[in-house]
Amino acid sequence: MAFDALTYAWNHPHRLGPALAGRFAADSAGPWARLDGSFDQLAEAVRPFTAAIVCGLRADAMGVHVTPQEVNDAVSRDPIRLGGFVGLDPMSPTWREELHAAVVMGMRGVCVAPAAQGVHPTHTHAMELWSECEKRALPVLAAPLGTKVGAGPLEFARPLAWDEPARVFPKLRLLLGGLGWPWVDECLAMLSRHPNLFTETSTLIPTPWRLYGALRDAWALGVLDRVLLGSAFPFAEPVEAAETTLRVNTYAPVQGPRIPTKDLRALVDRDCFAALGTAGPRLSAGVGVAA
Repeated sequence: MAFDALTYAWNHPHRLGPALAGRFAADSAGPWARLDGSFDQLAEAVRPFTAAIVCGLRADAMGVHVTPQEVNDAVSRDPIRLGGFVGLDPMSPTWREELHAAVVMGMRGVCVAPAAQGVHPTHTHAMELWSECEKRALPVLAAPLGTKVGAGPLEFARPLAWDEPARVFPKLRLLLGGLGWPWVDECLAMLSRHPNLFTETSTLIPTPWRLYGALRDAWALGVLDRVLLGSAFPFAEPVEAAETTLRVNTYAPVQGPRIPTKDLRALVDRDCFAALGTAGPRLSAGVGVAA
């Protein structure tokens, strides 16, 4: 059965702030009103899957805040399959209190978005957050937000920006979202360098010819086992993301290498909670592990 390492949910689109909501509308296949990220729709979308991560968002620089309680409400629609990651902004003066409250709620990890938040991963406040996450054995998911809309400098989204945190906190499990696009090579280099780093596929699902190239290179470098399936629902359906990944060899050049089918199947079926060293949904026996 498949796992989805990145989904979002919101019942109230105004929580995304005007800039991010506008960017999401531009990225959607149809009008903004048709991009349904509601809690009920998420529960329906992940029904064919074993489990999925649902992320909260907080980026004060953009007026974005999908709260821990909202993530918890989304998870409550299907606690068998959904596990929540709290959205924290390292520049918020209340992130420590929010992290503590989220852990009490049962959140499995932390979601950040450096470019959207306008904070470099090596900023003093950010490093304090990573330290606390390492102490609590909470994985950090760096969501691929902020590369298409201005908040902080674009360079804050670069995978290489995480090299120092990965060295300083070697026990921290870190998921670099979206294969690091537009710096896919940097992302794969980071996975080769740091064994506790992972990535997911969401940003390249809409362009499967580019997804093929990224997964081919990950396979050639021997890091395909640290690539997770991600849909970034509601921007893609989880089932669509899985099918696109399994069919990705159709975009290989005539003389180009084919990624072994068993490795693509393993990617889709990889337990994202176990990979990130955190507990899975509370009712799913055998899903996820305690770090």
